[in-house]
Amino acid sequence: MSESVNIENKKQNRQKPPRSLIRIVGEILAGTVAGLAVVLLVYVTYFVYLRYILGHIGDYVVFELLALLDIVCPPLYGLASAVGVYLVGTRGKQTGSCLPTLAGGLLGGLLMYFMLPIALVLVSGTEGIEEKIFVWALVVLISLIPPCLATLGFNLIRRYKEPPSA
Repeated sequence: MSESVNIENKKQNRQKPPRSLIRIVGEILAGTVAGLAVVLLVYVTYFVYLRYILGHIGDYVVFELLALLDIVCPPLYGLASAVGVYLVGTRGKQTGSCLPTLAGGLLGGLLMYFMLPIALVLVSGTEGIEEKIFVWALVVLISLIPPCLATLGFNLIRRYKEPPSA
């Protein structure tokens, strides 16, 4: 009897679990929330450092904060998104590989690194409310790139978790 159970478990381990739209949306949302939390933490920490530790905040601080967001935050956002995706993806009966998830998050962060400044330049050049809404929607879509690519990387190699051996 236990022999057939082991054969079934090995057969199940080679199969991919069925896809679930709710799980994929949850992975993308978790990646987005984790990425935004880390970026917000970096942004607030840097602002507090400038204001309260160095004791000065001038006109140039807006440019410094935007440069920080442009240079540091997209790759960091991609890594944090990958962590959020991996944490949600490994819950339950399935698991995936961490390396493709991180690669997808980093690739998304690098894409975001190049696309976000273009969108921000477009925002500064728009005058009508319709154009601004469109460009900010574009910024939101760009911010979804890292969690989506991390989710794709995770779901490419997902499988059932191996049962504990007795």
